[in-house]
This record gives sequence, structure tokens and C-alpha cells, in this order.
Amino acid sequence: MNFGWIVRSFVYMGCLLLLTSCWNSRELNNLGIVSGMGVDKVPDKEEYQVTFQVVIPSSTATSAGASTGKPTITIYSAKDRTIFGAFRKTSKIAARQLFFAHTQLFVIGESTAKSGIEGIFDIFERSHELRLNTEVIVARDTDAISILKLLQPIENLPAVGIVKKSKNTARIWGESRDINVFELVNGMGGEGEVVISGAKIIGNPEDGAKKSGMEQTIVKALVTMSGIGVFKNGILQGWLDDSVARGALWVQNEINETSINVDSRDIKDSIAVNINQSKTKIKIELHDKQAILHVDVVEEGGINEAQSYIDMSKKEEIENLEVELAQETKREIIQALQAAQEMKCDIFNFANELKRTNPKAWDLVKDDWESVFAKAELDVSVKAYIRSIGMRLNPQLFKKK
Repeated sequence: MNFGWIVRSFVYMGCLLLLTSCWNSRELNNLGIVSGMGVDKVPDKEEYQVTFQVVIPSSTATSAGASTGKPTITIYSAKDRTIFGAFRKTSKIAARQLFFAHTQLFVIGESTAKSGIEGIFDIFERSHELRLNTEVIVARDTDAISILKLLQPIENLPAVGIVKKSKNTARIWGESRDINVFELVNGMGGEGEVVISGAKIIGNPEDGAKKSGMEQTIVKALVTMSGIGVFKNGILQGWLDDSVARGALWVQNEINETSINVDSRDIKDSIAVNINQSKTKIKIELHDKQAILHVDVVEEGGINEAQSYIDMSKKEEIENLEVELAQETKREIIQALQAAQEMKCDIFNFANELKRTNPKAWDLVKDDWESVFAKAELDVSVKAYIRSIGMRLNPQLFKKK
């Protein structure tokens, strides 16, 4: 008697039982979708205060939000020695289990930044719930919970609004760094140091946390991008602002687009040049433990505005503007390099470059790299090209004197 078909039938039936459902499924109406989260260091304790910005589904639709008058998000916060412990503790106050697949923003409170951030990203690499492409910023002169509580004009979800603000600033202005968890962890794992964009609050945070604060043309409080924080061994050392921050990002080859005002013959900063292409190469030489840092920049742009007379039909006038543009860029880069040397923080990847190109030289200076970097000579070269002047040769409102 052939029993083979009977055995196969039982095997097939057993396989079908395993495919009948999702064993770990979770219903959407049982989840609290986290759009942003932040970490603050609890004063005088080895604990973190972890804050979650959770979406209120009934208020996110435009019509529903307008009719109910409710904010689109709510804030939950819990304290624990570990960040994962705070995740789980939140279940005591939240009606739904937190869901992190749509988390856009991770805010580091300034207290956490000053005490050290190396330990707070371990959970991102272990937990399947968290996203490595989450945008990271540092709360400047405030804590993470204050940033996350603020409502944002235009955007329904404040975390999404802050992320867009950070990306736009990095893309078209160049004084902040668009960085996510994955890039940050990789940066901290190398020989150099890292920078993270800062965000500060303008106005009264308590007013900004109320929906009534949004019911006017000028809001009472908002989040603005503010410089870049310099980290050494995971600890915040200081801030780079304005043109110095842009100079640092120039060296890091992170400038996508920016605007620089240069001098005409008679008026200072009267010509606006939009940089739309920039390429930076770095190189390091070592002679008897004396380092020379080479930075070569090639940039291109166009004239977008002229507030003084200049005859743009003449080649020599354009060449003069290119010289002014190169000098201004070089000035910003040197300021940034000198600021980093004062902090003894190699945020420009020179250590990794030396290790890659000359491992034997790196072995000679790696134990004293901070001092070598701080005393290094600077060699900055900038070539600037103006490729367009718009649709007009001479400014309409100015006459040649």
C-alpha cells in the first residue's frame, strides 16, 4: 500500500496553516504614529527624558483640523536610564502603542549634547522599529521637548515642517548641515569629528505650543535653523555661525547652492552672486609632524542682482567680480579652518584622508593628532567663475558717472 500521498497531504496542510495570517500584525487604529522624538538629559541623574511627538489622526486632515480646533499632534514624555525603557514606559500614559516607521525628526537637547551623544544612537542600530534615515538636529539654548511642542505654520505636522526647513536651509543657503542618523553614526566611527545643525526658538515657547498662536499672520513663536554644533568625542564643543558655518561646509564639500554679496568698484556688498555649483577637494601633507592642509575649491554661479553700476559687457569687469567672489569664499573657509583649529576638532576629515593616503605617516601622528591639526598650515585655493549675468548687461536704475 502506497502511503506517500497521505504523508505529502499532511505536509501540505501543515504549510497552509502557517500561511493563513500575519502572526505579528498590528491594527492601524491601535498604533500611535510618532512623527518626531527627542532626548534630554535629566539634571543630576543618569537618566534621559525621551519625548515623542504623536500624530492625532482625526485632526490631520485639513477639514477636520479646521472644524475640531484641535492641534494635529500631542506630546508624550517619559524618563528612564535607557531610551528603550522610556519607549516602554510611555505605555502608561499613551492609549496606543508607539509606532516609529514614519518618524521624520530626532532632536538632541543641548543638555544631552553637552554630556555626550555617543550612547543615544545605539538603539537605532539594534531596534528594527527605528529608522536610520531620520533627520538629526540639536536644540540650541533650549531642550528637545520645547522644540517638539511647537506648532509650525503651513505644515500640519511640526516635525515634518522642521525637517523641510533644515533641508531647504542646507540646500539653498549653506549654513546648516542636512544629516541623518546613519551618516552621523558613520561620522562618529571615523577618525574625525562631526557637526550637526542647530535649531533655536524665537519667541515664547508656551505661546507656540498653543493652536491659538497660529491664528495670526505673524506667529508668536517659531523654530529657526541656527548654525552648526561642533562635536568632539560625541560632546558638544561649541557653535559655528553665519559665514563661518558656511566656510566649514564648503571644506566638507556640502555646499549645494548659496548666495554671496561681493563688492563693486564703489559700493560694498552690492552685487549678489548665486553659487549653483561647487566642488571641494582636500589634501594633507606631513613634513616632520608639521601638517599642511590643502583645500581646493572650484565654484560657479551667476549674478542675480546689482545695486550699483557695473558694465557687464566688459570681460575685465566680470573677471574683477570673479576675483572678489574667490576672495570672499577663501576668507570664509580660512575663518572656519581657524575656528576648528582653536577647538582642536578635525571636522573636515583630514585625519581620515591622511590615514587613507599615507598610513605610515598617520601612525606617526595619530596619538597627537589634535595638536598636529591645531598647528597645521593652511593652503586654500579658490577658483570662481561667473557663468551668467541674467537678461540685462547694465543695471537699469544706475547711470555711469
